[in-house]
Amino acid sequence: MNRSQLKILAVVSMTVDHIALTFLPKASVLYYVMRLFGRLAAPIMTFLLTEGYRHTRSKKKYFRRLMLFAAISQPVYFQFVFGRPPINALEYLTCWNVMMSLAIGLLIMMLFDSSIRSCTSIMLLGCLISLAHFCDWSYLIPSWTIIFFCCYERDRKKMVVYYIMASVTLQTLVYCRQFDSFASFSFQFGTLLAMIPIMLYNGERGNIRHNNLNRWFFYIYYPVHMVLLLVIQESVKVRSQS
Repeated sequence: MNRSQLKILAVVSMTVDHIALTFLPKASVLYYVMRLFGRLAAPIMTFLLTEGYRHTRSKKKYFRRLMLFAAISQPVYFQFVFGRPPINALEYLTCWNVMMSLAIGLLIMMLFDSSIRSCTSIMLLGCLISLAHFCDWSYLIPSWTIIFFCCYERDRKKMVVYYIMASVTLQTLVYCRQFDSFASFSFQFGTLLAMIPIMLYNGERGNIRHNNLNRWFFYIYYPVHMVLLLVIQESVKVRSQS
């Protein structure tokens, strides 16, 4: 698979996941299957982040793009997740969307490539991972970023082992208590399936030309698709009440 195909798979997976989250009853089999498939999106996006970091001409512009769309997406994301506006600024600023998670991942890679001394670097790394606690996917995206960044080009077998260990451990610790049973939580392990397309990645850009549309598509699609789902959800509610 090339980068363009991985991007398409991540977008489709995320959309399927959010459709299930918005419209389907949580006890249904279809909800479970769609959300299982939806777990592919975040690991693939994280992997593409590390690939984008290796190929980008300007890491600072890359970071600014992520931060810009983290800010643009935040009001929509909060409404999408909680179904209401935030009670106060603190609540708003302690539940960030995945763009912020990816921005933290980018900062971690920049830190690894910097000439900062080891002791300071460890302290800064701890601060960045701590900040990720307040973002979508919590500690998982920073952990995946480190694994992909450090292992993909050196030892892919170790990368797979570390990825599985981090995914199973962190998802169990972070998310399991939010569900009534292990069975209802187990779709989270769909993240492990993301290793299949990632290991099939051939390092190529793909047939889609790398123009501004291709570059900006995911950034724009992320908030727009949530807005559309919220509008459809509201219209369905209005029709059911009339």
